[in-house]
Amino acid sequence: MMNYDEAISYIESIEKFGIDLGLDRMRELLRRLGDPQDTLKYVHVAGTNGKGSTVAFISNILMAAGYKTGIYISPSLDRFTKRIQVNGREIDKDVLALLTQKVKDVADDMAREGLSIPTEFEQVNAIAFLYYAHEKCDFVVLEVGLGGRMDSTNVIRVPEVAVIASISFDHMQYLGNTLPEIAGEKAGIMKEGGDVVVYDQAPEVMEVFRNVAKDRGCRLYVSGKPVNDKALRYDLTGQYFEYEFEPDAGILGRHKDTYQIKLLGDYQIRNASLAITAALVLQSKGYSQITDEVIKKGLLNTSWEGRFELLQDNPKVIVDGAHNPDGIKVLVSSLERLFPEKKIVFIAGVLADKDYKSMMAEIAPLGKIFHTITPPNSRALTADKLADTFRELGARATAHESVEDALSVALKEADSDDVICAFGSLYYIGEIRKIILKSV
Repeated sequence: MMNYDEAISYIESIEKFGIDLGLDRMRELLRRLGDPQDTLKYVHVAGTNGKGSTVAFISNILMAAGYKTGIYISPSLDRFTKRIQVNGREIDKDVLALLTQKVKDVADDMAREGLSIPTEFEQVNAIAFLYYAHEKCDFVVLEVGLGGRMDSTNVIRVPEVAVIASISFDHMQYLGNTLPEIAGEKAGIMKEGGDVVVYDQAPEVMEVFRNVAKDRGCRLYVSGKPVNDKALRYDLTGQYFEYEFEPDAGILGRHKDTYQIKLLGDYQIRNASLAITAALVLQSKGYSQITDEVIKKGLLNTSWEGRFELLQDNPKVIVDGAHNPDGIKVLVSSLERLFPEKKIVFIAGVLADKDYKSMMAEIAPLGKIFHTITPPNSRALTADKLADTFRELGARATAHESVEDALSVALKEADSDDVICAFGSLYYIGEIRKIILKSV
């Protein structure tokens, strides 16, 4: 029987097989494991940006209501065990090792029979399903890994509610080159007769959502927007916003209230509004423990690592996992709102398969200097190439050998009233968090 370290080594070893979208392998793997996913109720969350924060909001609402809640996120910022949680507690290392061995044995049997080997994400997904079933979770808030239609999480039956966050350009090699194509892939989590919550966004995206919902007999709820689309109060301690929901489908009534969240960034109000609407849908389906006060409590209880997260003061250090053009736009908006006319000290690291040139063109005007790093990933853009991109845009940039070096230099050179913002790939944001939080 493997131990925790051996389990992690095994999971990392199958990562080399890469991404291979499809549901047949996952269905066969789970069938051999007894279909643990079929014993659970789900809130299924897809989207390009914001799905992680939306998962956090919904999970905290369900926990505040007293439901035993499984939480599945991808990827984690540091420890692998954060990907699989119940009521906010990470899976025990020994339990992870035990379940990994069980899944590995079945995957090995499939390989010996000449079947395709389940991918890393599929096997981790299976481990999670086994764990949530064993823990007898009341709900599992399940984050889609990539896309939706062919993502391995989409083997579940009709969820209690499916939620689709903002749609933008990312992973085009898998999901398509236009917003409607990408939206179509995300809309794949809509199942016959189900309830679906989406955020009001680009008309061509909404047309796809409405058409898929009609074809599948889904009740589609379009999440409302904050009144005036801005927070009533906004500072580094959090934000208050007024949210109004005007029903456009189903049995929900008009809803208007004021909420407080600790998460920063304009986009978090949008994610919170998705969570509120999803909670109202669950409330309307008879989950009476989800009261209006519980929704407020759950939102206020929510924290989320690596999303416009303030780690320290004097100088301020903020980390944000913005890694695609839309993510960069909302990061820029949030920085401009909190620190108007201030030049920011940036640490940047991205993957080479992102639209990094347009991303850096968007953020370059805000920079006092850019310290670039190479994220720990085989698809990483090198620090030197990223620094050259900034220089071509007329910005100051210095390439560094390591994350530690970039952060050390940025802190050493920064004045006490400076703002340091590390953004880009989540593969290195976790390292920044570890270093800063050890020192405070």
